[in-house]
Amino acid sequence: MVHGQPDRLSRFSVNCYAAPPDCTAEQFFAALATRGITGVGLTARVLEAMPAAAALRRLLAAHGLRATSLNSAGYVLHADPVAARAQAALDDRLFAAAAEVDAPVNLIPGGLLHAAAEMSLAEARARAAEGIARLAERAAREGALLSLEPFHPMAIGPRGCINQIAAARAAVAPWPRMGLTIDLHHVWWDADLDAVVREMPQRILVVQICGIELPADGGPPRRAEMRAPARTQETRHLLRLLEAAGHRGAIEYEVFHDQLGAPEIGGLLDRAVEDYLSLTETA
Repeated sequence: MVHGQPDRLSRFSVNCYAAPPDCTAEQFFAALATRGITGVGLTARVLEAMPAAAALRRLLAAHGLRATSLNSAGYVLHADPVAARAQAALDDRLFAAAAEVDAPVNLIPGGLLHAAAEMSLAEARARAAEGIARLAERAAREGALLSLEPFHPMAIGPRGCINQIAAARAAVAPWPRMGLTIDLHHVWWDADLDAVVREMPQRILVVQICGIELPADGGPPRRAEMRAPARTQETRHLLRLLEAAGHRGAIEYEVFHDQLGAPEIGGLLDRAVEDYLSLTETA
């Protein structure tokens, strides 16, 4: 087992998406704490398993962890009323948890596959802007922070119709309690990445990192562990940018257990710590 260096890991976090389906929140939190990891990104599965937000706060405290994100509100384009009601219920749980654990709520606007079939991309983006405004007003009323995530264009169907950093910046600009999620997997290609980190580090509320795998068949980039053969040049570059800009928020490792081939969780976390320490040696 790799035991981390406490000072070096003081900002490191791992999202619960890394956990296998049979791993409880308590087991995952304990595995993080044992390795010196101090933060955790919380998911809908965790909130469903622990509907009492106060109990979740106590469990985090028992393991010396802080929540670094709550995932994810939004999906405002649902044409299916059943899906829309389910998302509204999740939004309620996320806002309630935010009040207890003091973490930003990640905001995903939703993609064209959620919208009515006849809706154009321009119409979807206009509808998304309306939904973002409603959630921003709720955040202002409830004292929550929202963090809007721009998505890679290849995810314009299932995830998000806001795909460029410039568009996300414009969307959050009017709302003081809204910032940005910089998920490397989705924005590493964007020419505005360096500028947004330099110019508004204080509005970057969530940072998510991983390795980038480029399939030889030309398919969409995939998340990977932060080591060869995956690309880690962009990971190291982002970490250096954030350090130079004075960003002092959490750095959250976001990978999905099934997408990595269902690795053994202990080994995955050991490698995450080792890789993060290596990438931040000269960051």
